[in-house]
Amino acid sequence: MNHGLDFNITLESQKAVLQFRLPAQTSRYTLIHRNIWILSWGSLRSECAPLPGLSPDWHSEKDWEQALALALREFNTQMKGDPTPWSRESWETWLDEWRSKYPSIAFGLENILHQIYNIPNTGSTNPLRINGLVWMNDVETMRKEALDKIAQGFDCLKFKIGALDWTAELDMIAEIRSLYPASVLEIRVDANGALDPERAHAQMCELHGLQVHSIEQPLAPRLDPLLPNLAQASSLPIALDESILLRQPDEASSLWLAKTGVRYLVLKPGLLGGFKVTEAWIQIAEDLGMGWWITSALESNIGLSAIASWTTHQVQSRGNCLAQGLGTGALYTDNFPATTFIRDGQLHPVGNWHL
Repeated sequence: MNHGLDFNITLESQKAVLQFRLPAQTSRYTLIHRNIWILSWGSLRSECAPLPGLSPDWHSEKDWEQALALALREFNTQMKGDPTPWSRESWETWLDEWRSKYPSIAFGLENILHQIYNIPNTGSTNPLRINGLVWMNDVETMRKEALDKIAQGFDCLKFKIGALDWTAELDMIAEIRSLYPASVLEIRVDANGALDPERAHAQMCELHGLQVHSIEQPLAPRLDPLLPNLAQASSLPIALDESILLRQPDEASSLWLAKTGVRYLVLKPGLLGGFKVTEAWIQIAEDLGMGWWITSALESNIGLSAIASWTTHQVQSRGNCLAQGLGTGALYTDNFPATTFIRDGQLHPVGNWHL
């Protein structure tokens, strides 16, 4: 445990509204601001950052905030327990309940407890290879953004696709590919479930012809039963994101994944329930011979710092050479101070990778 801390301190939360520099557009929605909740326990900070429309635990702000208030009351009651606070094992049992019910809240609670109990992620100074994200926009703006990111040193790009004119999107990707072969530039696409199941196979074949690495969430989660046939018919590897958020990392999910033909999992610790849950998904993926990468979910620099540190440890300890999907914190005009920076398409820590 982190000795010298005052266990009479109260865990508190404060809502913050971050403003995007530019509207962040996907096939699902366009964001101009982002609500997050910062947890504070003395000098320690963590973050809860649910995404309405994506987080399985978000039904309304009122409902979610009531759940957060309950979590804080339970935390403070046990931290001030007589004669001593709970053991780490007891905290884990308590966290498991929140992981299953309110995973975005559990993420913030887990990070605070990791800091209290001095659970390190990694002390490495090695950079983390990440993809350059090209947000959905008009095709010319996307083209320019892609070329800018390549010039900055990114060797992996991810394009948000699926809601604009398909021919224009495909032509844009074809142009980038004509300039940069697959040997020097990896291209991923993310449809956010926007493809029409009647056209998805043909569209994926066209993308495969451009040596696209993979397509993330081609179909909406409600169409998951169609995945085995789609994966079998297409040579383009499928990665799942949103579909994973609706499931638990258990034997049933492992059996289901084994039948889908999916090749990659895209994992968001901030929405899945934290690092313990995400590690369980990683283990399922590796047991099935699937690849995986970690993505942030528009957290502030507080949450991003924790995710980046943990991801670096996972990548190094497991020998994962895939580009990860972490943000840079530069999307917002009013973010918290950064603990990372980008150089040559890699995420570097300011100092060591620590929470």
